[in-house]
Amino acid sequence: MIFGSLAFLIGEAGRNIRRNGLMSLAALGTVTIALTVLGGTLWTTFRMTEFVRSQPEKFNRIDVFLPPKAEREKAQDLLEKLSKTPEVKAATLVTREEAWRMMEQNQPVLTQAVEENPLMDKLEVEMKEASKVSQFAQLLRDKAEYPDIDRVTDAGEEVRNLLNISRLIRIIGGGLAIGLFIATLFIIHNTIRLTVFARRKEIIIMQMVGATPGFIRLPLLLEGLFHGMMGGVIAGVLILYAGKLVSQFVTSVHSPLIGEVPTLLSPSAVFNIIVVTGAFLGILGSHLAIRRFLRQL
Repeated sequence: MIFGSLAFLIGEAGRNIRRNGLMSLAALGTVTIALTVLGGTLWTTFRMTEFVRSQPEKFNRIDVFLPPKAEREKAQDLLEKLSKTPEVKAATLVTREEAWRMMEQNQPVLTQAVEENPLMDKLEVEMKEASKVSQFAQLLRDKAEYPDIDRVTDAGEEVRNLLNISRLIRIIGGGLAIGLFIATLFIIHNTIRLTVFARRKEIIIMQMVGATPGFIRLPLLLEGLFHGMMGGVIAGVLILYAGKLVSQFVTSVHSPLIGEVPTLLSPSAVFNIIVVTGAFLGILGSHLAIRRFLRQL
């Protein structure tokens, strides 16, 4: 009996959607646009956050230069000391002879103009955490702790700026997400409310013949679920297609800052999240619209 009533109500929801085709199409279009704006904005903010958070990892290197013609044993000892430091991921020694050979290959005119090798031994230090680059570079500049170091260069300022940008994007993105979610719910609520209002006579007749509020409410909730899910499907396809086009454009831009940035969310996960969000907003918007409408009758 219960399953029979449920099947009837599902069928009734489908018939209502077909009977009110123009209104249903308008509701579906509105829901799709709202979810596209919501999902597209949140997805863009999320990818921007991932991109900015990945950039400091490209600036996690410190270059440590030893004095000109420093003894190679001192460079080896410093390399061993830095390699054992907990904050250091890896340390590599680039001797002045190796650096000179690279210059001869890449800039032969410049090397021919110089009689002898003026370069210094260099240690390339890769840090485990980009946020600690500036602090560790400052420690390396302490002559009391590291007297054999001539000069230290790092990208501490760039790292700090990128980390600040990442925090700013998260704050703005969080506020934007809340605002857009409420706005989307408001739009869907009013859209469903218009469809309910357009069928007010039908609802009044159902009440007059003894239909319970639950019997009246369920088909309308199912219609809201349908509009939300279908709107989410269309919005998901549009967002993923737009994301693919943007990704192709970004890949075509040649820059050391632009590369493949892995994401925690696969395209299928993004699509499912948008569809589930649409279904939730459709049901919630329908519930709020129906409850207010039935209370007015």
